[in-house]
Amino acid sequence: MKTVLRCLRADFLKIKNTALFAAHLAIPFVMAGAFLFYYKISPWDSFSKVQAFFQVMGMGYPFLIGVFCAIIAEQELAAGRYQSMLAVTHRGTVFFSKLLLLVLSGGFSVILTSVLFGSGYYYWMEERVVSYSFYWIAAGIMLGGNLLLYILHLFLAMRFNKGVTIGLGIAESLLSAVLMTGLGDGVWIYVPAVWANRVAGYVMFAYSTVTGPAVDPGRTAALCSIVTSMSFLAFIIWAKRWDGVCGEE
Repeated sequence: MKTVLRCLRADFLKIKNTALFAAHLAIPFVMAGAFLFYYKISPWDSFSKVQAFFQVMGMGYPFLIGVFCAIIAEQELAAGRYQSMLAVTHRGTVFFSKLLLLVLSGGFSVILTSVLFGSGYYYWMEERVVSYSFYWIAAGIMLGGNLLLYILHLFLAMRFNKGVTIGLGIAESLLSAVLMTGLGDGVWIYVPAVWANRVAGYVMFAYSTVTGPAVDPGRTAALCSIVTSMSFLAFIIWAKRWDGVCGEE
């Protein structure tokens, strides 16, 4: 545990003065503020406004994960082609630290985005069609449902290049937008990029005054947990054996 904390602290210091750190702070305020001010003059009904906010949040998340993983990988590539990560005894810990840094940063940003919007919508605009506790729960769903994408994109960014992970992030965001419609019914559960978006949408009905479809998210949660755990294990095994060779731009 001490080794992980030391690695995490070192990784945090590396990004402290970078665009990665600034983005995780700025995006929540920009996104929450933009939606709140737009909703103040928008004629939409109260429930649809909250629904649209989290749909946009869920659609943009895969792309941002791709960009942030690319930044982390490019930083290590420029510092010596990953040698600072490969030339250590506990290599798995170093790679885990990178992943943990991304997840913690993303978790902070997602929670801040959701709670800022929720607080403004619930208290400033006094729109209470959705329980205030939902905004905290939705943030947890958004983060938990995208853990697999963090693992996948960090692997792709290191093993190949930033173009691969950013390109996949764009494709995942577009696919998420498509599968949020009726086209995704029955198939979305098999597409990780849309897990968080769909589950948050279904759970939202349980915390609102609006009647919605009776869907049990337990199946998705179980699938997400199993696949994410297996992917994390595969990532650590790969990290211990990787020789640092990556694809070209």
